[in-house]
Amino acid sequence: MAGVDVVAARPALSARAQHRLWSAAVALAALGLWQLLAVTVFSGHFVVPAPTSVVAQAFRDDLYLSDLGVTLNLAWKGWLIGNGAALLLAAICLVVPAAEGGLMTVGVATYCVPTIAIGPLLVVAYSPDGAKIVMSALSCFFITLVAAVAGLRAASPATLDAVSAFGGGRWQQLVKVRLRSSIPLLASGLSISAPAAILGVMIGDYLGGDRGLGVVMLQAQQQLAVERTWAIALVSTLACGLAFGLTALGAARLGADVEAPLDGGFTPTRRRHHGPARLGLGVAKVVGAVLFGLVVWEILIASSGLSSYFVKSPGDVWHYLATGTEAGHARHVLLKGLGQTMVDAGSGWVAGTVAALLAAAALTLFPAVGSAVMPFVIVLRSVPLIAMCPLIGLVFGRGLVGVTVIAGVVTFVPSLVTIVDGLRAVPSSATDVVHCFGGEARHALGKVRLPFSAPALFAAAKISMPGAVLGSVLAEWLITGHGLGYAMAYDVISSNYINLWASITVILIVSLGLYLVVGALESAARDRIR
Repeated sequence: MAGVDVVAARPALSARAQHRLWSAAVALAALGLWQLLAVTVFSGHFVVPAPTSVVAQAFRDDLYLSDLGVTLNLAWKGWLIGNGAALLLAAICLVVPAAEGGLMTVGVATYCVPTIAIGPLLVVAYSPDGAKIVMSALSCFFITLVAAVAGLRAASPATLDAVSAFGGGRWQQLVKVRLRSSIPLLASGLSISAPAAILGVMIGDYLGGDRGLGVVMLQAQQQLAVERTWAIALVSTLACGLAFGLTALGAARLGADVEAPLDGGFTPTRRRHHGPARLGLGVAKVVGAVLFGLVVWEILIASSGLSSYFVKSPGDVWHYLATGTEAGHARHVLLKGLGQTMVDAGSGWVAGTVAALLAAAALTLFPAVGSAVMPFVIVLRSVPLIAMCPLIGLVFGRGLVGVTVIAGVVTFVPSLVTIVDGLRAVPSSATDVVHCFGGEARHALGKVRLPFSAPALFAAAKISMPGAVLGSVLAEWLITGHGLGYAMAYDVISSNYINLWASITVILIVSLGLYLVVGALESAARDRIR
């Protein structure tokens, strides 16, 4: 028996050694490429220092740990609040399906409102630290909400029917079945939201404060201290990567034996209405969701205590765009900027999604490489884009290519993480069938993994489409000088708050529309497999 144990342990040791070898190779390749670019392409430009200079600067400075502690102290509170609210609302969506439309409308709004635009209002409404916690919570709320709802729906219908057969209702289904089956998709949402919470605090640092990573990064940029700026970004990246890894590890251990059901959890919805009645019900749900969002808007304004000079009601925006004397001109300017923003967002979303699909397929086919590469992929989303946008504009230009890179990064990382988790959460019995008939890993990917990962694909689209809009607005705000993002930046400087709120409203409407389109496609896909 002892001999058998030793032999059985060898493959695990070999796999572990292979993983470490790939990780070391990828790390060395990344550092080598960075060093090469710094001393060749960017030599003399003083924008991309060598990694040796960055590490040396980090060791020379002794202020990072204390500022990192301040940032993490605020980030974990925002992460807890944002994810707690997301899990609560996701449970309500499953137990009370009629409430889903309104709750998801609020979720889309929290994700798509540019925090850099409403940040000053949050600082006025709360303390500076309170505003940073709110921005941190907003940064992770919608991501976890979408992942949680998709995960809770991925339960096996047969298991749910068994609970119902024994007299259980929706609450018993949620507690006994759905929570456990949601772990694979929920893990991706929680792990993505961990670095997002840290970045939310750092964005808040740019709006004011005396301590924190964002504060010292802003000071370094103003002093043109390139090495220090990169050193702070490196510390931020390591913190975000560690937060992502610990969250993903905890979720993986909790659901180590959770697999997708044999139907992938992608079961058809039960339809009681057909034809015009079904269309009317869909329209009623959309109208109800919009009305719910407007009510929440009014409640937030009434409870904020802010002057009407800063905050505008839905009625104010309607008057400005529809019934006011300058409504025609306001609509023309707004729609012109929106057209440019949609071009920017569309190019970024397509590029990021295609790259995520290809990368997810490659990482699934080559697990050893995937385990080594994923930590470095997270780096792309862990670097504060608000700090790196000027550099991206310098390298890729201030036109469509630069915006595509920024919006593509915002799209790529959450899509990749969600899709990879979906591809890996396939029941082993389904892939075993392919292998038994002589199929290879690529056959299992096309015939089993992709169909089973349909809920993850739609969840990724629901997150990435509004995210691409948000990324394009950020790029326009900071580097391009056109689109709604640039218009909003000018509105903040000129205190034209009515136009700012009108722009935010248009962004929310477009983002909600994109979310609803993905939801409709998901429902149609469910119906087709009946």
